[in-house]
Amino acid sequence: MKKYLVWIGVAVLVGAMASSSMAQTPQSPFTSVSQAWKSWGFLEIATGCVYRPDMNQGTTNSNIPMTFRTSTGTAASTAGNVTTTSVQPGSDANLRQIAERFRYWLQWGDPKTARGVIGFEADSTNWGESATTPSETTVSNPSGRIGVYKTDQVMVEIKHVFIDFVIPQTPVSVTAGLQGYYIGGRLFMSNDAPGLMVTADFSPHKITAYWWRERDVDTLKYNVNDTYGVQYQLSQKLFNVYAYYLYKNDLTGGGTQTASASATFQDHPWWFGIGGGFTPGNWDFKGQFIYNGGKRDFVSSATSDKDYEAWVAELSAKYRIGPGLAATVEGFWSTGNDTKKTDKITEFTTPSLTEATYGFGNDRSVFYYFNSDFMYYWGQQLYYQGTWYARANVEYNPIPRLNLNFNYLYIGDTAQGTPRTASGNGSTAVNINSLGSTRLQGRTDADKNYVGSELNVIARIKIYDTLGYNIGFGYFFPGDVFDTPARNADTAWALLTRLRFIF
Repeated sequence: MKKYLVWIGVAVLVGAMASSSMAQTPQSPFTSVSQAWKSWGFLEIATGCVYRPDMNQGTTNSNIPMTFRTSTGTAASTAGNVTTTSVQPGSDANLRQIAERFRYWLQWGDPKTARGVIGFEADSTNWGESATTPSETTVSNPSGRIGVYKTDQVMVEIKHVFIDFVIPQTPVSVTAGLQGYYIGGRLFMSNDAPGLMVTADFSPHKITAYWWRERDVDTLKYNVNDTYGVQYQLSQKLFNVYAYYLYKNDLTGGGTQTASASATFQDHPWWFGIGGGFTPGNWDFKGQFIYNGGKRDFVSSATSDKDYEAWVAELSAKYRIGPGLAATVEGFWSTGNDTKKTDKITEFTTPSLTEATYGFGNDRSVFYYFNSDFMYYWGQQLYYQGTWYARANVEYNPIPRLNLNFNYLYIGDTAQGTPRTASGNGSTAVNINSLGSTRLQGRTDADKNYVGSELNVIARIKIYDTLGYNIGFGYFFPGDVFDTPARNADTAWALLTRLRFIF
């Protein structure tokens, strides 16, 4: 019954949007014809072919955040993708996959006054995947499946539901509900969450206040996980600057607190970020720096409290050589676990499970870092913490509908000291040389710093104004981080595509 109610509700909304009477005739209690339906969204299909994604090290020496399905298709999940344990060192583990996704928003009202927005999403739609069965758990089927043969499955997610309105006679707008929070670009926050956003727009100045709630499992107690923040932005023709500060008040111990169990620690990290861009003449400079401070207080006196002491930075310089041709150099650095500071959390942290990492490799990487221009299903590094890279890029537009990016990346590991797990300093993430479930595991017998080099080319083709096709090829030369005493890591490559229709 639930399945049919969901689809009936979607049909009613779509029918209302398409109806001329609903679009033109004011409905009680509205009295203005400006109150009308509007919709937008996209459909996309992506393919991935990755040769030796484990670099012939096998899953006994690595945990790959990619989709390796067993014959049953119901193995344990890693980052929303199903993994296998049958890849042996020295064997060719080649990934081939087709995936599909859509997002669809409906709006009633006017963003200049007041509106309501609801957004739908369906992903995890790998063509040919196993159908959902009553015996499957949320671990083996994390987001539902609609990419099965006989596509009669329940898998429509509610992505956004919020009210957005302007306070009359003021430049202040308020957004309340399930919404997207985007702060700090690819380095920091990009997630959907329930909360409140208040923006005062005094163009060219803008000030935004944020609050979102991640967890509140026992409403009889004030054991919540909340984040508060404020951002200032200044936009001019030749430059822009921004600065923001966010503070997390996590009394749930990162989710360990429940209605029947107390939290093992209280977390109070904060972040201060500053960045901007400057475009004198043919130059385009961009940069951002974020410092991560605060403290993690453990309930048990047997565990020492940990101070946060971490940072991340990026800086790029782009020179426009001529029409359709530009060259860029870029540097990036993120602190990682440091055994020399056992009383500190030295790996840079982000708001919980931020999806900004899925777009970290956009314009830059095809094999190693996740790239949302290809639906971010493929990539070796889910998190960028504990790594650095130097990048050289040439961008060329031979015709208006074709954009080409040629990249070389030299990637290193910023972790210091003997490799160890994250529990050694109270952090929930790990560095390249440490054991971890969210990234390709490197060697643990020695401290090595060279992750590898990537050569790639990314092409974006504009077929129509509403239809685009991206294709990327990347070749990766693994460094000694991935070597083991038994064997050296082999080179690998990836060929990725995405076809997207925007409406």
